[in-house]
Amino acid sequence: MEDNILWIFIHPIRSGGNTLIEFIRVHAPKETIFMASNFRYGQKNFLPFDSKKTRFALGHATYYGMHKLSPKKESRYFTFLRDPAKRVISYYNAKMQETGKRIPFEKWYKGQMKNDLVHFLDLKYRGEASTRTPAPKIFMPIIKRLNYNVFFFLQTIVLKFMNKSKKEEMKKLENAKKLLDLCWFVGIVENSKEDFKFLFRAMGFKNPKWNDDRESISKKILKLDDELRKKIYKENPLDFEIYQYALKVRKEKLEQIKKQK
Repeated sequence: MEDNILWIFIHPIRSGGNTLIEFIRVHAPKETIFMASNFRYGQKNFLPFDSKKTRFALGHATYYGMHKLSPKKESRYFTFLRDPAKRVISYYNAKMQETGKRIPFEKWYKGQMKNDLVHFLDLKYRGEASTRTPAPKIFMPIIKRLNYNVFFFLQTIVLKFMNKSKKEEMKKLENAKKLLDLCWFVGIVENSKEDFKFLFRAMGFKNPKWNDDRESISKKILKLDDELRKKIYKENPLDFEIYQYALKVRKEKLEQIKKQK
């Protein structure tokens, strides 16, 4: 393995990240892995970032700008995106199993942020470690006394009154595209068998084999059909557009990398 490369994973939810992270944690030395964890989990169980030893920066709280932590290394950002309709249904199924409750999909979906993938990528492009827009400072004294679920609920309400203009939404999309352009590689979950193998080999792992737990963790409480797919695409047009853009970028990245070899 090459020690002079820092691999930084931009990790959207329900997009194959757990499979990828688990493989690296099993096959790479512990001291080479930095888990960027958000406020919910903290850093207690993970080693601190070491500019010399760290080869993999993983977790939902990574962001564009982490390359500055290891200026002497070649930084390679990478991410995996998933069909937005499949991702929403997968997220719903996982949440229903996690909570043990059976909230009707329509009721649950109504409270979810639309175009959340573009929102997430925009935050990462702007250097935010968080996966959601930080709440206004005026709310922080109250939020610090609340548990995560209440915090999430309040933040969802706040977000409904923020970033509503068309101009702001298009700026987010523009930033999301810029982030994908900056990535060394953009993988697609629907091509995970090919893309994981390519990425792991590029990282220096020989004959990589992994357990794809993308759907094994959550039961398929709700299955995606054509009607539901069309509904999700229609209500998340920016996420659909960034996914289509990712398909194009993936192809371009693979061609560029092959030429450099």
